[in-house]
Amino acid sequence: MIVLLGWVSLIVVLVIVAVVAYHLIGIYVALKRGADHLEKLAGGLTAIRDNTAPLNGRVDDINVGLSGLIAPLLAANGNLAAIVKVAGSR
Repeated sequence: MIVLLGWVSLIVVLVIVAVVAYHLIGIYVALKRGADHLEKLAGGLTAIRDNTAPLNGRVDDINVGLSGLIAPLLAANGNLAAIVKVAGSR
């Protein structure tokens, strides 16, 4: 009887160790995947920073140019509104 209980205890211990090892391996794999994705994200963000750096000086010039277009665009909008008014009265 003692031998049987010894074998049952050994089997239960081995099953518990196998289950814990399985879950620990799963946690390791999940953490490894997360680290890989974060590494790729960091590389992508670095590439975005490097590729958009030349735009810093040009954005101000673009804003000045767009500010100069406000008056002509508003005039064109007024003209289009007048055309719609005339076309809608028919």
